[in-house]
Amino acid sequence: MDAAGGPPLWSIRVRIVADGRRKDWPAAAIDAVEAALAPFAAALSSFEVADGWTVEALSEAEPDRAAVAAALAGLGGAGRATVARLPHRDWVAVSQRGLKPVRAGRFYVHGSHVRGRPPRGCIALEIDPGLAFGTGHHESTRGCLLALDRLARKRRVARPLDLGCGSGILALAMAKAWRIPVLAVDGDARAVTVTRENARANGVADLVRAVKGRGYAASALRRRGPFDLIVANILAKPLCRLAPGTARHLAAGGVAVLSGLLVEHEDAVLAAHRRHGLDLAWRLRLGDWSVLVLERRGAPTAADIRPDGGRL
Repeated sequence: MDAAGGPPLWSIRVRIVADGRRKDWPAAAIDAVEAALAPFAAALSSFEVADGWTVEALSEAEPDRAAVAAALAGLGGAGRATVARLPHRDWVAVSQRGLKPVRAGRFYVHGSHVRGRPPRGCIALEIDPGLAFGTGHHESTRGCLLALDRLARKRRVARPLDLGCGSGILALAMAKAWRIPVLAVDGDARAVTVTRENARANGVADLVRAVKGRGYAASALRRRGPFDLIVANILAKPLCRLAPGTARHLAAGGVAVLSGLLVEHEDAVLAAHRRHGLDLAWRLRLGDWSVLVLERRGAPTAADIRPDGGRL
């Protein structure tokens, strides 16, 4: 307890020093640091300082410094964090007040602090910053929302999956766009809890089922498949590693929306999925971040059939 009588928050700050040699500075560096700190953050912000930018994550518990360092590894000079305890204050509410609504196609993402009706014709999603990634402000999440909006205008979906659901924002978007049940899976129990809370806040608790599981190992996932839409907004390496599972669990003619990858990683992610029968349908690029929309060609293979005759 501190002098104010309440529990403190913890600040994780990363300085991004100006680099005139890079044309994409500072956007690429800020995006990379924010993505790395998101799992630790109750709120994220970035602001300009004298010689560059600072990205700050606010955590409700003392962060594991080794885990923070590991998450930032490989980011060079932008990867050194300073961790400090803050005096008691409703820092999350302070951060929320500066968080503006996001438009992504018909989706309108806003925090609970935003009052008034959403714009006409929009699909409103109320998401507050919390201990799970996904408020719509990051290009990877906004790109997924744009892709889902485009898909919802053109095709029907019956069995969608949000793999690595984080805050549940994409599961909620699918539930509201198609008005169908959505399965949301995440390996982090906190993300599962946040997704359930957000589903209740958005009036789709009866449509969104959130379960804990790693990759495609969740038993609920095996029972609900094959899926005609799989959304995975994670990172390039996990996407490549999960490519065989994505192919197994995607129905013939189904669509996979993959994000959380930089444009420079597109070729590797595409190659991993093409080896398992998934072809690029189209892509979106927002700054340095990419969204790949893949389609499965052909009928399910023997690897997609359970011993009891059902499909995985």
